Amino acid sequence: MTKKIGIMLLVVLLSLAMLVGCSGGDEDQTTYERILEEGEMSFAMTGAYPPFNFIDDNGDLAGFDIDIANAIAEKLGVTAVPITTEWDGIVGGLTGNRFDMIIGSMAITPDRLEQVNFTDPYYYDGAQFFAPVDSGLTSIEDLVDGKVGVVTGTTFHEALQDMDNIEEILQFSSDVDNFMSAEQGRSDGLVTGIFVGLQAPKEYGVEIEPVGDMLYSEDIAIAIRKEDTDLLEAVNGALAEIIEDGTYAQISEKWFDVNLLEIQY
Repeated sequence: MTKKIGIMLLVVLLSLAMLVGCSGGDEDQTTYERILEEGEMSFAMTGAYPPFNFIDDNGDLAGFDIDIANAIAEKLGVTAVPITTEWDGIVGGLTGNRFDMIIGSMAITPDRLEQVNFTDPYYYDGAQFFAPVDSGLTSIEDLVDGKVGVVTGTTFHEALQDMDNIEEILQFSSDVDNFMSAEQGRSDGLVTGIFVGLQAPKEYGVEIEPVGDMLYSEDIAIAIRKEDTDLLEAVNGALAEIIEDGTYAQISEKWFDVNLLEIQY
């Protein structure tokens, strides 16, 4: 009886040891190793920032960001899996392990650098004030007690807070709502990325136009968790490859008729 109990105890102890060993292995596996093992990398964006990421007429995600993600995934030998989420919670989603990276036209800022790492920039953007056609405005400084729209959680909101002539900053969950608000007269205008705003008349039929100079320029990059240093290195390598072999230029010219990396502010 004692011998049987001893054998059973030994079996239990061995099972526990194997379980701990397996668990430790999983904990030691990096995100990049898991991506290679599973053959998938997940990336986030809002899906509401055309022409960079949006839902097309077929109900599929499309845009410059999507194509860049697919090209990077191909270089890594995996499949890109897009995930849409609200912009104001997207960094928290990344640090909370809901997805592997953000490929959604995110600007590098000191605030964000405290929470995540960024790859090399994959394009350069500029913040631009847009107003309804024939508004009579020559710059955002012309506004008196102005109402200006932005998408929640963007750097545009922070910039407007420093302007004394802006009385109210209207916040929207998407640029589409932002465009419509300006055209319908609920705001005096809006601030968004210059490429996005310039596409709005063609994409949505809204009659808005850029007013004045750009407010500032931004480096746009892919956000990756601080601890995922091997993934950062791999994605940077893949990004360099698609730039070098012409894939990046093809994608950029498909959406903008120019190579975005050749436009710097």
